[in-house]
Amino acid sequence: MPAADLDPQSGVFHAIAIGSVALRIGFLGILAALLVTVGNAGGVGSTVAGIARVPFVVGIDRYLPAAFGKIHPRWRTPGFPSSSGRLSGLFLLLSQINDSTRGAYQSSSTWPSSSTHPLPLYVRGRHPSRPPSDRASNPHAILVPGGSAGTWICGSLGFLIVLVAIFFSVIPPGDTSSRTFFEFKVVLTTLAAILLGLILYWRGARTKLHS
Repeated sequence: MPAADLDPQSGVFHAIAIGSVALRIGFLGILAALLVTVGNAGGVGSTVAGIARVPFVVGIDRYLPAAFGKIHPRWRTPGFPSSSGRLSGLFLLLSQINDSTRGAYQSSSTWPSSSTHPLPLYVRGRHPSRPPSDRASNPHAILVPGGSAGTWICGSLGFLIVLVAIFFSVIPPGDTSSRTFFEFKVVLTTLAAILLGLILYWRGARTKLHS
């Protein structure tokens, strides 16, 4: 596929459509779209609803402000997602400033993943030769084959993959109006999300320690 013909907004469906037409099985693209649509609809409960309950539980544990642990009086659901939705809407508006539709899509889909990438970097970057003491005796634990060498290999591969993903995620699309402004938006929103999470955690930890 020529680079100019690629469209990140359609993602994998674009590749499936091109491949199925070339193989003369065009119905495969339609079938894949239907299956992914059904799968995404079923995954809403485990993604959107699940993510909404994570800060709710942390709010109950008082590591986050009390507003995170409140229940909506009518719907009996975690009350904070409404505020989270407003913040997400603000980020979406910021992503569209002085940029094309493709650039806005790219930046708005990049900063959520970029803000969560440091966590797997930290997890995979920890010293692998010192596993938890109960790992060998825990019947539910799944050990990495190869001992310390296997752990080093798997951890290093995971670290490298996440690092490469971060690098490619901040590369702006070809038709963006300003490459510098695109990277500035991605870096700024990523740092803001990480800093906000650290401030909320430190505040909650300090409050819980002195209570």
